[in-house]
Amino acid sequence: MSGHAPIPYTTEPRADTGVSNVTMGFWLFIASEVMLFGALFSSYALLRVSAEDWPVGREVLHLGLGSINTMVLVWVLVLMSRTRRARVGHYRPLVLAASALALVFLAMKGFEYRTEWVEGVRPATNTFFAMYFTLTGLHALHVVGGLIANMWILAGASSVGEAMTRGRLQAVTRYWAFVDLVWLTIFVGLYLL
Repeated sequence: MSGHAPIPYTTEPRADTGVSNVTMGFWLFIASEVMLFGALFSSYALLRVSAEDWPVGREVLHLGLGSINTMVLVWVLVLMSRTRRARVGHYRPLVLAASALALVFLAMKGFEYRTEWVEGVRPATNTFFAMYFTLTGLHALHVVGGLIANMWILAGASSVGEAMTRGRLQAVTRYWAFVDLVWLTIFVGLYLL
């Protein structure tokens, strides 16, 4: 036997679970992410309701930048979702465009952080800003993770074949949906309320 044997169930559903290894691995990963962000959102809610004084996000944060970043992330998901319907080999421009928009999101978030820093706002300013920097910083790391996943798709497409690339596209598109959902929760909870 020459070469490497393929990993079973990389593109076809397993008989015992009904899903492929990629899909199962993705859902296990998302479950851990839900626990992470769930704990942080729960902490935020408990700190907020127990505080005697709590800033109004839209009055102390840059609502315009947060709103633009929300639209940017929604477009990332729209572009990644379109990869599922793209013909063979035509998903590359969509993944590249989504990646460019993710970079725009990170650049704008960096600009927002810089502006806040110049204004004297730090995580130690108060509990609100400690949670703000924790949640938005961790979210930004997840955007970086999405960029890495997008590059993984593009770099591996020629070596793993179309069926496996489609599975990767599906998993990464779901990841971007999760990243968007987390951002929308952050935006509503911190920027608007």
